[in-house]
Amino acid sequence: MRYRKLIYLVLFILLVVACIFNAISYFSARKDLTINFLDVGQGDAILISQGDKQILIDGGPSGSRIMEKLGKYIPFWDRKIEVVIETHPDQDHIQGLLDVMRNYQIGEVVESKGESDTELYKKFKEIIDSKKIESFTAEAGTEIKITDEAVLKIILAETGTAKDTNSASVVTELNFGDNSFLFTGDLPSEAENKFSDIKTEVLKVAHHGSKYSTSVEFLNNVSPRDAVISVAKNNKYGHPTEEVLNRLKEKNINILRTDEMGDIRYSCPKPEEKCILIAN
Repeated sequence: MRYRKLIYLVLFILLVVACIFNAISYFSARKDLTINFLDVGQGDAILISQGDKQILIDGGPSGSRIMEKLGKYIPFWDRKIEVVIETHPDQDHIQGLLDVMRNYQIGEVVESKGESDTELYKKFKEIIDSKKIESFTAEAGTEIKITDEAVLKIILAETGTAKDTNSASVVTELNFGDNSFLFTGDLPSEAENKFSDIKTEVLKVAHHGSKYSTSVEFLNNVSPRDAVISVAKNNKYGHPTEEVLNRLKEKNINILRTDEMGDIRYSCPKPEEKCILIAN
């Protein structure tokens, strides 16, 4: 009887191992692309995944919150994030990245040209150095290939100051066939005309819906179908502002908010197919 139980235990362990290996093979071979605007409160965090490759744009204001979200969308056996992008050095964009860099293997960090003298930013730089993470400064025109079909391009990377970090926001555009996503960090209105020739289907609204971003002229230029606003419920800043919401409504743009919907997720099965919004 004891040997029979032992045999059953061994067979069960082998079955579990086989299931895990099959799951790893399945996820690694997946060709569909997912774009996840993570509900991290009053901040930004965007996870782009295809197969076993991930790009994380910002990490939100809480290490525990972003780790919870990554644990939900990245398989437990995958402990590497290929690229982390710091759009600018504000707390609500980089605080969570400290825990991410401590707990995941990071392929490389793309840093903005923003300046900051905060202790948080110094710690951010210290972790990059102590863990010997490869890093480079964002430059417009740089392309980050996920696959041949999915390419993230840096379209704006300006120099900022400690008093004006938002102007240094790294702006990126993701293209997957005919599908496009525009990620704008906290870019202010006065910098939006620097890429007026860009058209997009999905716009990540800058600065959580602040009235100082997302001008009428900008919306006319980029012509988005959907506008995603990453924002916390009842936040002290009054984001998103009525001004921005009215601008979006006047253009008949679909408004998607993390404070109302939680994580906002798109699935892009194939480059020739339209990305679809995934219901939570």
